[in-house]
Amino acid sequence: MNVVKPALLVLAVSLVMATTPVLAGGDGCKKIHADLDEIQSSQGCNPGLTSCFLGEVDGNHGLRGTTHFAADSAVSTSPSTSPNFLIYSGPFEYRTGRGNITVRETGVTTRGSEGVVTAYQQIVSGTGDFAGATGHFFVSGHKTGGTVETFVNGEICGAG
Repeated sequence: MNVVKPALLVLAVSLVMATTPVLAGGDGCKKIHADLDEIQSSQGCNPGLTSCFLGEVDGNHGLRGTTHFAADSAVSTSPSTSPNFLIYSGPFEYRTGRGNITVRETGVTTRGSEGVVTAYQQIVSGTGDFAGATGHFFVSGHKTGGTVETFVNGEICGAG
């Protein structure tokens, strides 16, 4: 039977702890806060798309890079009590130097080029440091012309 010396055990545990990321709340989740600025575009969209929203995200925990969004569904009629609003959904991509995060965005926005937008984003997949991640973001802000300026709050769980 091999007996590990206490000093070696302490050293091994210390090395593991030093190389393991410390996650907020102890539940494997990190709180996310980010600024997100997007422009409506007909160039640079994913293959097969004629228009999309391209953006830049600047946030904590590695959420810094570019974004891509194109709605793949929308409700054509507004609720009778909110006739100026459009409900939509689609895949949203965060592309960072640490990996990518794909979310399903479902939101509501005012019709036309001026107004407000708010959405819920559920993480569906990730690559690189975000492989295996789960979590969600809440996005809200204003749109003016072809630009959208929003703030992102939420959490990423299980990501490196």
